[in-house]
Amino acid sequence: MFQTYKFLLVLLLFIWVFCGSFDPIIQPAIAFASQSDHTISSLNGITGGEERVWVMFSDKGLADGYNVKDLPDKTRLRREKTQGSAFDELDLPVFQPYVDGVIQLGAALCVSSRWLNGVTVIANDEVLKNISKLPYVKSVEPVVTYKISYPKQQQLPAPVTVTPFTAPPETSSSPEKYYGMSAIQITQIHIDAIHDSGYHGEGITIALLDTGFDLSHVALRNVQVLAKHDFINNDDDVSDEPPVDDIGQDDHGTEVLAIIAGNDPGMFVGVAYAASYLLAKTEKVSDNGITFEKQIEEDWWVAGIEWAELDGADIVSSSLGYTDWYTYSDMNGRTAKTTIAANIAVEKGITVVVSAGNEGKSNEWPYISAPSDGFDVVAVGAVNENGEIADFSSIGPSYDGRIKPDLVAMGEGTYTVDPGKVNGYRKANGTSMATPLVAGTMALLKQALPEISKPKTLIKLLKYTASRSLNPDNKYGWGLVNAETAYNYAKFPGSIKDLNNWDPTGPASDTHELYIYPNPIRPNISKPILNIHSSKSMRNVRIYSISGSLIYQRQELDDAKFLTWNLKNDYNQKVASGVYICIIEYSDGTVEKRGVAVIE
Repeated sequence: MFQTYKFLLVLLLFIWVFCGSFDPIIQPAIAFASQSDHTISSLNGITGGEERVWVMFSDKGLADGYNVKDLPDKTRLRREKTQGSAFDELDLPVFQPYVDGVIQLGAALCVSSRWLNGVTVIANDEVLKNISKLPYVKSVEPVVTYKISYPKQQQLPAPVTVTPFTAPPETSSSPEKYYGMSAIQITQIHIDAIHDSGYHGEGITIALLDTGFDLSHVALRNVQVLAKHDFINNDDDVSDEPPVDDIGQDDHGTEVLAIIAGNDPGMFVGVAYAASYLLAKTEKVSDNGITFEKQIEEDWWVAGIEWAELDGADIVSSSLGYTDWYTYSDMNGRTAKTTIAANIAVEKGITVVVSAGNEGKSNEWPYISAPSDGFDVVAVGAVNENGEIADFSSIGPSYDGRIKPDLVAMGEGTYTVDPGKVNGYRKANGTSMATPLVAGTMALLKQALPEISKPKTLIKLLKYTASRSLNPDNKYGWGLVNAETAYNYAKFPGSIKDLNNWDPTGPASDTHELYIYPNPIRPNISKPILNIHSSKSMRNVRIYSISGSLIYQRQELDDAKFLTWNLKNDYNQKVASGVYICIIEYSDGTVEKRGVAVIE
């Protein structure tokens, strides 16, 4: 499959990377072009008679000398585990003599991409004709520069005032006391259980691609930042930079970062607050009060994901989406530049998690946005605190018929930091806010389950244990994430092998399957939960002691296919160690019996 992707990618696209003379390992995969007479330095850069085009090269020339020893160990190991080797042709630099040949004809270089083997330049018609005649140029195509403008939003939600909790977090007896305002969004997907098991993201690297990041808030001051880069202004300052940035440029990214990385115990706690972070500023929000959306934003995004991959990212979380230059038919997993880059990142071992979009109420375009249409890219939709889909959450399917979004989390009324204050908090809406919850869950499970090395297996795990895993649709996808169930299932012997053989998009199997896990189960863990997962609809479930006494029952389940038991009887008392009999009555009238062992 990867070879097919590679062929399509090299054929279809070639994205901007800021280049110049560079070492193929030391320089990031995408970097700004060095300033010269042949290099543009403004956002527009096009004068009368000139146009911005993509120049795609036919090959990588005689490029060699790729020294694997110079790769960061984490990057090398990830690539080896997922793609079988530390590098492939996509990692080779664009052949510099090809780039020089284009520039020498009078073109101004913008950016260049290793992964897509092309450059973007600005030139007039005569120069472009000459470029197209070069023997190593495969194609010359215009870059769309359509710009859409909206009034700048001034009204912000009112900050939330909460009295801080003063007791030490470790003495807290309830999630609300430790997690504060974030308790609902954390407990809804059972992140607290994973935290209680000792996993907070340690050793995992998460890259965020967003509008910028302000780390001055009390909940963000201890975020472990490994590297950061502003791909808009070509520097390493990812916060607001007036006057080139409008005030508030970094608000969105700061809100997103807090949901996954914030840590202010008693007030607000993020999902993976102990992970390490790569921060990429890849989208310009506004330009003199007007929303700025231009094709170059996609190129900044691709620049960011190539940079993150080379710097050792395990997870990429991006709450940005692109539709304004595309039609629904382009949401096919292989057209948009960001989608193609995201697909490549997955093949290189990165789990890519992106927002599905906020166009669910639109009559013209209610569908997902790029790059969430990617084949193994996790598109995240939004629900409220009751698990009900938010009306703004974009829907699927992808144009080629795949179920989208993939998963959902709380994106309506989600608590986050107030970017305008150093210790304020507020609620925010959007699939942007749900995305870091899912990305953080991926990070915790990757830490807790090192035996899962491939993104596709990790994604399957979350889909298989989500709330609608057996009946996915194009609003919820496979449903609401359940980190605890995913972790417990993965620890069940043989489960990873079963996941690798499971096709989430395949037709329903004629063979009935029933999973009860973990079995045996230990009642002395922090939150013992027995999961009962059936491919057939269940009507009633009863659990008996070995002597025949009824211990627990759930009746009139309304065709449920998944339920849990907390090892308590109908009187809310913990059950004793021993063997129990689980009897399941299905909606078709059939009955199945299984043994369950509870062991101290």
